[in-house]
Amino acid sequence: MSVHANGKTPSHPFSDSPFRTRADLQAACCALLNPLLSLFTPGGSRVKVGSSTTRFDEGGAQIEGYARPLWGLASLLAGNYDYQEAAKWREGIINGTDPESPEYWGDIEDLDQRMVEMCPIGFTLAVAPHVFWDPLTDKQKDNVTRWLNSINEREMPNTNWLWFRVFANLGLRRNGAAYSLSRIEADMDHLDTFHVGGGWSNDGPKTHHQMDYYSGSFAIQFLQLLYSKLAGDFDSERAERYRERAKEFAKDFVYWFNPDGMLLETYSVG
Repeated sequence: MSVHANGKTPSHPFSDSPFRTRADLQAACCALLNPLLSLFTPGGSRVKVGSSTTRFDEGGAQIEGYARPLWGLASLLAGNYDYQEAAKWREGIINGTDPESPEYWGDIEDLDQRMVEMCPIGFTLAVAPHVFWDPLTDKQKDNVTRWLNSINEREMPNTNWLWFRVFANLGLRRNGAAYSLSRIEADMDHLDTFHVGGGWSNDGPKTHHQMDYYSGSFAIQFLQLLYSKLAGDFDSERAERYRERAKEFAKDFVYWFNPDGMLLETYSVG
């Protein structure tokens, strides 16, 4: 986006959306996806958005650039929206999980940042298999299965990261691929120990006392509700419990916004 001589910049279509109808939400999502199309690597497995630094390697940052938009894209596709450029992301998962491809994402290690990206990838396989699984060859499906399954053999932080392994397995399960039910059950039982009451959860053991935006509303609450939808057929009791927790959480979270819906400023105490 260029800066005009008078110092103003044109508003982004996402910011202009009234967010009142389904079509508004679809258009806003496309407005976030479209600028990424020119930033893909040739094989589609990475997106380089900029040159800002992270605590992890550049390859991991570019895989993040590929995977995070899947939350929006997969939701569009699950709602029967025909996003014409979805094939770019499908090409990315094919090449990213192929050990013989120059754009292979690599074998993951313990505490690997690539585990984080397995969460939106698993979600995508679960809700949009008609685009991301069904068109794949048997070999490509085997590659995806092998790469996602590798998370089951690795050490993970004792935090909300455990959700990422759950969703990797949910995506495989949805498509009849090999997955670990025992890992799902063990991780979910452990994640439930983070709950402290009233719908609120720590981002880790109860000694952490960490309930920020990310762990409180942008990750744990969001993933609990997605789990209740994707796992309701085999874990119905927990699914119902998560729906009730969301109702309890909302009674507090509503006060984080003013009457017009604007987020209130918050300050650390201590």
